[in-house]
Amino acid sequence: MSFVARLHRAIAGVGGPCMVGLDPRPDHFPEEFRPARGANIEDTADAVRRYHRQLLPLIAPKAAAIKPQVAFFERLGPAGLAALADAMEHAHELGLLVVADAKRGDIGSTAEAYAETWLAGAAFPAADALTVNPYLGEDACEPFLRAAQRHDAGLFVLVKTSNPGAGLFQDHGQPTLAEIVADKIAAWGDDWHDEDGWSSVGAVVGATRPEELAAFRARMPRAPLLLPGYGFQGGEGRGLQAAFDDHGCGAIVNSSRAILFAHEREDLAHLPSWQDKVKAALDEMKGDLSPLVSGGIRG
Repeated sequence: MSFVARLHRAIAGVGGPCMVGLDPRPDHFPEEFRPARGANIEDTADAVRRYHRQLLPLIAPKAAAIKPQVAFFERLGPAGLAALADAMEHAHELGLLVVADAKRGDIGSTAEAYAETWLAGAAFPAADALTVNPYLGEDACEPFLRAAQRHDAGLFVLVKTSNPGAGLFQDHGQPTLAEIVADKIAAWGDDWHDEDGWSSVGAVVGATRPEELAAFRARMPRAPLLLPGYGFQGGEGRGLQAAFDDHGCGAIVNSSRAILFAHEREDLAHLPSWQDKVKAALDEMKGDLSPLVSGGIRG
């Protein structure tokens, strides 16, 4: 089954287009997982592993996918990468899709190595999809496209990111750089799509930019959209409808800190445990986003 078909099936299974980012910051973990001051790398990575083992079963009934941010694991060295592999494997055991947020982009054999690392399943449990930085050009994206097709995986190519300074480069030119990338993603989708019309070559467009969604959707009618920036960065469900079709297909919305830091939220302080706070934050997200797919999800 193609990535985009698995994505839509997973969204249908939980009744909402929810994705949770894994951005492990041990100093923000619930107290029982927080490493002692001065803890070594190995003990910190073990805390990451143990925390995710408890967190992922809370996420699985309410979200379609996780998006581990690779940088937060890489900074813990080999032990951190082992914790990442453990989280990816456990997520798959729980039925979650895994989008590796590595934002890789390079040329030739280097791009091939990156693509095989994350999509082949030899070095790590195979991710269902990978985020890709297209700045080096089409020839730098081609190895990722070939690997994704070979492994029935997906790609989310950066088009318009959620950070405040994104426009400096992405809005430059006429058409803008973001629009040029979007048009290329659309062309790739014309060459690689399922019978239902959706491609496994997707795009990253910030949920913080709802006023731009309709224009990007019009440029990329086949592309599933990954919408980051929901929650802590200010994105909300209102305004995201343009990313979805009448069957509730076409996009998935990511929240990281609003879920991961739920135990620090004052509005959830009345709940007795960090687990209850995470579940409440997930229910809040799902309640906000479920109307986007209320027309009936074709999964």
